[in-house]
Amino acid sequence: MSLVVFDDSLKLGIKAIDEQHSRFIGYINDTWDALDQGKPQDEFLYILNRLLDYAMEHFSAEEALMQEYDYPDYAAHKGLHNETAADLFEFDLRLLAGDPEESRAFLQFLTDWLNNHIRFTDRELAAFLKHKGVS
Repeated sequence: MSLVVFDDSLKLGIKAIDEQHSRFIGYINDTWDALDQGKPQDEFLYILNRLLDYAMEHFSAEEALMQEYDYPDYAAHKGLHNETAADLFEFDLRLLAGDPEESRAFLQFLTDWLNNHIRFTDRELAAFLKHKGVS
């Protein structure tokens, strides 16, 4: 079951970023499914760690684009990525304890963050990149 659907409201019109966001959402949905299906903790953590690794890869890719095109809000956007990365790793440590409620809280945080980040922060970045001819 897909909890988050990558629909037109989340598409930014920058192919590379949209593909990354779609994949990221896939990992979120896989993680929710593992939790809802009561998969063993080690399987849940494996999926979750793939999601975390991909989040860091995605942040790096976005930051490289921002640097390449001299994005004026680079520092602020990167700061949000750094804050989120710190939050993700803090959650990861708490999840190792195996508390299902902590897992649900983490996934809700990540789902909410992604929706808001794409709809607001990344939308501004996409408008800037489109103006620079990136599609």
